[in-house]
Amino acid sequence: MLNSLQTHEIKANDSSLVWKFLDVLFPPFCCSCGDLGFELCPECIRKISILDYQKVCPICGDFSNKAKICRKCLKSKPNFDQLRSWGEYSGVLRNVIRKYKFDHGIGLTRFLSVLSAEFIRSWEIDIDHIVPVPLSNSRLHQRGYNQSALLASSISRNLHIETKLHTLTRVKETLSQVGLSSKERQDNVFNAFMANSVENYDKSVLVIDDIATTGSTLNECARALKNAGAREVFCYTVAKTPLPKT
Repeated sequence: MLNSLQTHEIKANDSSLVWKFLDVLFPPFCCSCGDLGFELCPECIRKISILDYQKVCPICGDFSNKAKICRKCLKSKPNFDQLRSWGEYSGVLRNVIRKYKFDHGIGLTRFLSVLSAEFIRSWEIDIDHIVPVPLSNSRLHQRGYNQSALLASSISRNLHIETKLHTLTRVKETLSQVGLSSKERQDNVFNAFMANSVENYDKSVLVIDDIATTGSTLNECARALKNAGAREVFCYTVAKTPLPKT
Protein backbone atom coordinates (compact mmCIF):
# COMPACT_ATOMS: atom_id res chain seq x y z
CA MET A 1 0.00 0.00 0.00
CA LEU A 2 2.82 2.42 0.77
CA ASN A 3 4.34 2.01 -2.70
CA SER A 4 0.99 2.62 -4.39
CA LEU A 5 0.30 5.69 -2.25
CA GLN A 6 3.73 7.20 -2.86
CA THR A 7 3.62 6.47 -6.59
CA HIS A 8 0.18 8.06 -6.89
CA GLU A 9 1.31 11.20 -5.07
CA ILE A 10 4.47 11.53 -7.15
CA LYS A 11 2.45 11.33 -10.36
CA ALA A 12 -0.26 13.67 -9.11
CA ASN A 13 1.74 16.35 -7.34
CA ASP A 14 5.45 17.04 -6.99
CA SER A 15 4.87 19.92 -4.56
CA SER A 16 7.15 20.43 -1.59
CA LEU A 17 4.21 19.99 0.80
CA VAL A 18 3.65 16.41 -0.33
CA TRP A 19 7.31 15.55 0.08
CA LYS A 20 7.51 17.26 3.48
CA PHE A 21 4.49 15.27 4.65
CA LEU A 22 6.06 11.99 3.51
CA ASP A 23 9.39 12.94 5.10
CA VAL A 24 7.64 13.50 8.45
CA LEU A 25 5.87 10.13 8.26
CA PHE A 26 8.85 8.24 6.88
CA PRO A 27 12.11 10.07 7.71
CA PRO A 28 14.61 9.50 4.89
CA PHE A 29 18.11 8.12 5.25
CA CYS A 30 20.88 8.93 2.80
CA CYS A 31 21.00 5.96 0.44
CA SER A 32 24.80 6.11 0.33
CA CYS A 33 26.06 6.90 3.85
CA GLY A 34 22.90 6.41 5.96
CA ASP A 35 22.66 9.97 7.33
CA LEU A 36 19.20 10.76 8.73
CA GLY A 37 17.20 13.54 7.06
CA PHE A 38 18.24 13.17 3.44
CA GLU A 39 17.43 10.82 0.58
CA LEU A 40 20.94 11.79 -0.53
CA CYS A 41 23.03 14.01 1.71
CA PRO A 42 25.02 17.05 0.46
CA GLU A 43 28.35 15.40 1.29
CA CYS A 44 27.55 12.36 -0.86
CA ILE A 45 26.27 14.54 -3.70
CA ARG A 46 29.68 16.22 -3.84
CA LYS A 47 31.32 12.83 -4.36
CA ILE A 48 29.41 12.04 -7.57
CA SER A 49 31.49 12.13 -10.74
CA ILE A 50 29.47 14.40 -13.05
CA LEU A 51 30.10 13.99 -16.78
CA ASP A 52 30.88 16.88 -19.11
CA TYR A 53 28.72 16.19 -22.16
CA GLN A 54 31.11 18.26 -24.28
CA LYS A 55 33.91 15.79 -23.53
CA VAL A 56 32.22 12.51 -24.49
CA CYS A 57 31.57 10.64 -27.71
CA PRO A 58 29.18 13.02 -29.51
CA ILE A 59 26.92 10.12 -30.46
CA CYS A 60 26.75 7.49 -27.69
CA GLY A 61 28.09 9.60 -24.81
CA ASP A 62 30.92 7.22 -23.90
CA PHE A 63 33.28 9.20 -21.68
CA SER A 64 36.50 7.32 -22.38
CA ASN A 65 37.02 8.93 -25.79
CA LYS A 66 37.35 12.60 -24.78
CA ALA A 67 34.97 14.17 -27.32
CA LYS A 68 35.98 11.83 -30.16
CA ILE A 69 33.54 9.49 -31.87
CA CYS A 70 34.16 6.10 -30.29
CA ARG A 71 35.09 2.98 -32.24
CA LYS A 72 31.71 1.41 -31.64
CA CYS A 73 29.85 4.34 -33.24
CA LEU A 74 32.36 4.55 -36.11
CA LYS A 75 31.79 0.88 -36.81
CA SER A 76 28.00 0.99 -36.52
CA LYS A 77 26.04 4.21 -35.92
CA PRO A 78 23.27 3.73 -33.35
CA ASN A 79 19.59 4.27 -34.12
CA PHE A 80 19.45 7.18 -31.67
CA ASP A 81 20.88 10.55 -32.66
CA GLN A 82 22.56 11.28 -29.34
CA LEU A 83 22.84 9.71 -25.89
CA ARG A 84 23.83 11.74 -22.88
CA SER A 85 24.15 10.92 -19.18
CA TRP A 86 24.51 13.04 -16.06
CA GLY A 87 27.06 11.06 -14.04
CA GLU A 88 29.38 8.07 -13.95
CA TYR A 89 27.89 4.85 -12.63
CA SER A 90 30.26 4.38 -9.71
CA GLY A 91 30.47 5.05 -5.98
CA VAL A 92 27.64 7.20 -4.67
CA LEU A 93 25.69 7.29 -7.94
CA ARG A 94 25.77 3.50 -8.13
CA ASN A 95 24.20 3.41 -4.66
CA VAL A 96 21.58 5.93 -5.76
CA ILE A 97 20.58 3.96 -8.86
CA ARG A 98 20.41 0.66 -6.99
CA LYS A 99 18.23 2.19 -4.27
CA TYR A 100 15.98 3.89 -6.82
CA LYS A 101 15.63 0.88 -9.04
CA PHE A 102 15.56 -2.12 -6.73
CA ASP A 103 14.72 -0.92 -3.22
CA HIS A 104 11.66 1.33 -3.59
CA GLY A 105 13.71 4.51 -3.32
CA ILE A 106 11.16 6.58 -5.17
CA GLY A 107 11.76 9.55 -2.89
CA LEU A 108 14.94 10.03 -4.94
CA THR A 109 12.72 11.16 -7.83
CA ARG A 110 12.92 14.73 -6.50
CA PHE A 111 16.69 14.86 -6.61
CA LEU A 112 17.12 12.96 -9.87
CA SER A 113 14.45 14.83 -11.82
CA VAL A 114 15.69 18.30 -10.86
CA LEU A 115 19.32 17.60 -11.80
CA SER A 116 18.19 15.79 -14.96
CA ALA A 117 15.98 18.66 -16.09
CA GLU A 118 18.85 21.07 -15.50
CA PHE A 119 21.19 18.89 -17.56
CA ILE A 120 18.68 18.52 -20.42
CA ARG A 121 18.16 22.29 -20.56
CA SER A 122 21.91 22.81 -20.93
CA TRP A 123 21.93 20.20 -23.72
CA GLU A 124 19.83 22.60 -25.82
CA ILE A 125 17.93 20.05 -27.87
CA ASP A 126 14.44 20.59 -29.27
CA ILE A 127 11.99 17.98 -27.96
CA ASP A 128 8.33 17.37 -28.82
CA HIS A 129 7.70 14.81 -26.10
CA ILE A 130 9.37 12.51 -23.58
CA VAL A 131 8.97 8.73 -23.27
CA PRO A 132 10.30 6.35 -20.60
CA VAL A 133 11.84 2.98 -21.37
CA PRO A 134 8.99 0.55 -20.65
CA LEU A 135 9.32 -2.44 -18.32
CA SER A 136 8.00 -5.89 -19.12
CA ASN A 137 4.72 -6.74 -17.40
CA SER A 138 6.39 -9.39 -15.26
CA ARG A 139 9.14 -7.03 -14.08
CA LEU A 140 6.63 -4.25 -13.44
CA HIS A 141 4.52 -6.62 -11.35
CA GLN A 142 7.58 -7.81 -9.44
CA ARG A 143 9.01 -4.34 -8.78
CA GLY A 144 5.70 -2.50 -8.36
CA TYR A 145 6.74 0.57 -10.34
CA ASN A 146 8.72 1.68 -13.39
CA GLN A 147 11.47 3.97 -12.12
CA SER A 148 12.05 5.36 -15.62
CA ALA A 149 8.38 6.34 -15.92
CA LEU A 150 8.45 8.10 -12.54
CA LEU A 151 11.60 9.95 -13.56
CA ALA A 152 10.26 10.88 -17.01
CA SER A 153 6.99 12.23 -15.58
CA SER A 154 8.80 14.38 -13.03
CA ILE A 155 11.31 15.67 -15.61
CA SER A 156 8.46 16.58 -17.93
CA ARG A 157 6.88 18.75 -15.25
CA ASN A 158 10.18 20.52 -14.71
CA LEU A 159 10.70 21.11 -18.43
CA HIS A 160 7.01 21.66 -19.31
CA ILE A 161 7.26 19.04 -22.04
CA GLU A 162 4.60 16.34 -22.40
CA THR A 163 5.39 12.78 -21.36
CA LYS A 164 3.75 9.99 -23.35
CA LEU A 165 3.82 6.95 -21.08
CA HIS A 166 2.28 4.44 -23.47
CA THR A 167 3.50 5.48 -26.91
CA LEU A 168 6.47 3.10 -26.61
CA THR A 169 5.70 -0.44 -25.47
CA ARG A 170 7.72 -3.56 -24.76
CA VAL A 171 6.42 -6.38 -26.96
CA LYS A 172 8.96 -9.07 -26.08
CA GLU A 173 9.76 -10.54 -22.69
CA THR A 174 13.49 -10.15 -22.12
CA LEU A 175 16.05 -11.30 -19.59
CA SER A 176 17.70 -8.88 -17.21
CA GLN A 177 20.66 -7.24 -18.95
CA VAL A 178 22.79 -7.55 -15.80
CA GLY A 179 25.72 -9.90 -16.38
CA LEU A 180 25.23 -10.24 -20.14
CA SER A 181 27.96 -9.50 -22.64
CA SER A 182 27.56 -6.67 -25.15
CA LYS A 183 26.48 -9.10 -27.90
CA GLU A 184 24.11 -10.92 -25.54
CA ARG A 185 22.56 -7.58 -24.55
CA GLN A 186 21.95 -6.69 -28.19
CA ASP A 187 20.37 -10.05 -28.94
CA ASN A 188 18.28 -9.97 -25.76
CA VAL A 189 16.49 -6.70 -26.59
CA PHE A 190 16.46 -6.94 -30.40
CA ASN A 191 13.00 -5.89 -31.67
CA ALA A 192 11.71 -5.86 -28.08
CA PHE A 193 9.84 -2.55 -28.50
CA MET A 194 7.09 -1.04 -30.63
CA ALA A 195 6.11 2.62 -30.98
CA ASN A 196 2.88 4.37 -31.95
CA SER A 197 3.30 5.88 -35.43
CA VAL A 198 0.46 8.38 -35.02
CA GLU A 199 2.00 10.00 -31.93
CA ASN A 200 5.64 9.82 -33.02
CA TYR A 201 5.59 10.59 -36.75
CA ASP A 202 7.91 13.51 -37.57
CA LYS A 203 8.49 14.16 -33.86
CA SER A 204 11.67 14.76 -31.90
CA VAL A 205 11.56 12.33 -28.97
CA LEU A 206 13.57 12.13 -25.75
CA VAL A 207 13.84 8.64 -24.23
CA ILE A 208 14.50 8.47 -20.47
CA ASP A 209 16.13 5.65 -18.52
CA ASP A 210 18.11 5.33 -15.29
CA ILE A 211 21.37 3.85 -16.58
CA ALA A 212 23.16 3.15 -19.86
CA THR A 213 25.80 0.44 -20.11
CA THR A 214 26.21 -0.64 -23.74
CA GLY A 215 23.18 1.40 -24.86
CA SER A 216 21.51 -1.68 -26.40
CA THR A 217 18.12 -1.10 -24.77
CA LEU A 218 18.06 2.57 -25.75
CA ASN A 219 19.17 1.67 -29.26
CA GLU A 220 16.22 -0.69 -29.65
CA CYS A 221 13.84 1.93 -28.27
CA ALA A 222 15.21 4.35 -30.85
CA ARG A 223 14.81 1.74 -33.60
CA ALA A 224 11.12 1.35 -32.74
CA LEU A 225 10.58 5.12 -32.64
CA LYS A 226 12.40 5.68 -35.93
CA ASN A 227 10.36 2.86 -37.51
CA ALA A 228 7.27 4.72 -36.30
CA GLY A 229 8.44 7.81 -38.17
CA ALA A 230 10.19 9.79 -35.43
CA ARG A 231 12.38 12.52 -36.94
CA GLU A 232 14.97 12.48 -34.14
CA VAL A 233 15.53 10.36 -31.07
CA PHE A 234 17.64 11.60 -28.17
CA CYS A 235 18.33 9.47 -25.10
CA TYR A 236 19.09 10.55 -21.55
CA THR A 237 20.11 8.48 -18.55
CA VAL A 238 21.06 9.52 -15.05
CA ALA A 239 24.15 7.30 -15.08
CA LYS A 240 26.55 5.83 -17.63
CA THR A 241 29.17 3.12 -17.39
CA PRO A 242 32.26 3.43 -19.58
CA LEU A 243 32.49 1.17 -22.59
CA PRO A 244 35.14 -1.55 -22.24
CA LYS A 245 38.38 -0.74 -24.05
CA THR A 246 38.97 -2.70 -27.24
